[in-house]
Amino acid sequence: MEEYQEWLERALQSLPKVELDRERLKVPEPEVVTAGTRTVLKNLKAIASALNRDPQHLMKYLLRELGAAGSSDGSQAFFQGKFTPSVIKGRIDRYMEEFVKCKSCNRPDTKLIRQGRVYFMRCEACGARTSVRNI
Repeated sequence: MEEYQEWLERALQSLPKVELDRERLKVPEPEVVTAGTRTVLKNLKAIASALNRDPQHLMKYLLRELGAAGSSDGSQAFFQGKFTPSVIKGRIDRYMEEFVKCKSCNRPDTKLIRQGRVYFMRCEACGARTSVRNI
């Protein structure tokens, strides 16, 4: 039996070290540029596609949470006011918690479904269905 343990330990030591990436959801860092009193989020579309959400839904949320006026051209967002990258990143993280991650299993494999005036978030992993607030 001791011989088996030695072989096992030797085999385990010869295996390459593999680091497991626990985070499945990779959201790009917000690329924020401030020009005068306007703030530009250059990678709105990339962030929305990483979250598997419509860029207009994310934009509407950011405008509401930042309390600012603004517009988007599909790939970029323009906000009236000066906002730091950390403020925008914080709002995007809150958006993920509220509209992307499943409330039951905490996985990002969800879809937003609109039925009438109500939005539901359906999890593709566990099948849970929860209502989310309108923006």
